[in-house]
Amino acid sequence: MSKKYFSGLNYTLGNEDTTLEIKLVDHYKPKSIFSVCGSGGRALPLCSSTTENLTLADLSQEQIRLASLREASYRQLDYEDFLCFWGYFPYADDNFCDKRKKIFNQLNIDQDVKDFFSKVFTEINFTSVLYLGKWERTFQVLAKVTRTILGADFDHILRFDDLNAQKKYYQESFPHARWKLVLFCLGNKTLFNALLYKGHFIEKNIKESHFEFYSNAFDRLFTTDLAQKSFFLHLCFYGKIKSLAGVPIEAQKEIHQRIKDSQTKTTYITEDMIAHLSSGLKTYDFLSLSDVPSYFKGELERNFMQMLRPSLNPGAIVVNRYYLRVSNCDLAGFTDVTDQHLELIKKELVQMYGIRVYQYSPLSIFAK
Repeated sequence: MSKKYFSGLNYTLGNEDTTLEIKLVDHYKPKSIFSVCGSGGRALPLCSSTTENLTLADLSQEQIRLASLREASYRQLDYEDFLCFWGYFPYADDNFCDKRKKIFNQLNIDQDVKDFFSKVFTEINFTSVLYLGKWERTFQVLAKVTRTILGADFDHILRFDDLNAQKKYYQESFPHARWKLVLFCLGNKTLFNALLYKGHFIEKNIKESHFEFYSNAFDRLFTTDLAQKSFFLHLCFYGKIKSLAGVPIEAQKEIHQRIKDSQTKTTYITEDMIAHLSSGLKTYDFLSLSDVPSYFKGELERNFMQMLRPSLNPGAIVVNRYYLRVSNCDLAGFTDVTDQHLELIKKELVQMYGIRVYQYSPLSIFAK
């Protein structure tokens, strides 16, 4: 397989549990939202009965096309056809090809999107695109290594329905020595650069070593909630989602209906995120910036929060995820409200991010 047409897709499922942002939208009820696009799975569930406008930004035209296809599937398909089309459990991503082809041909989507995915689906014989992204394919490789090192009982930690029993197993019977080997093999900058980042891996500024960071993150995942509920752990151990419990929130029936029922107008842009937000041409009540700030350096890292201000309405919420690198930035005019949402952050099902929630309070500058 040449991978000619889908090689530009970085994310097709996604690497974030967007439950946090959904709950924050329900709490703050913003009318206008800006979000990093990704696969669309992290962003489209922000549509709600109170959201009038949703702007999705990504520099990759392929990601914008994918999100547009995903939006059409939310709005035009019933829930079972939606699951089948994407290959979410209980439907297999490599089965139901004839039905997937029929559904695709019936979708009303822009011709550019139709033409692009016609080529993609032809190349993969109408298997699902759900695990075709570079990130998802990387984790299929990592999952094979995990299974090899842990052995036949590799997924025991994902089989529990009782958290106390899971924690007891983790403390007393989990193969910690072999798991450390997994983390030493996989949790390093060199490997991720080779498989995914192509030399652009984030420059870490947190005190923990890479091994300590991943060890602590997985420790939280194994002890805070049922491991089987984390789609991220499914990817780490299986390379794909293997049970109903692991289906991410964006593929759950309530969210499908939420997007289908919403009157939110969605706009897609391929402009640089900071360029768009610093222009002030449009203002927002809620920003979901993913972990993009972790890639900033120098003056941009110091000033990006100030550069957002022209596009923020008073009281606007900004959600930043930090991966290995926490920005040392100018927060004048912003109030850190993270502590008000610690329970949501604690329950996040990926646990690889430091999450900060800020509220824009322009008058606070003059109060100091």
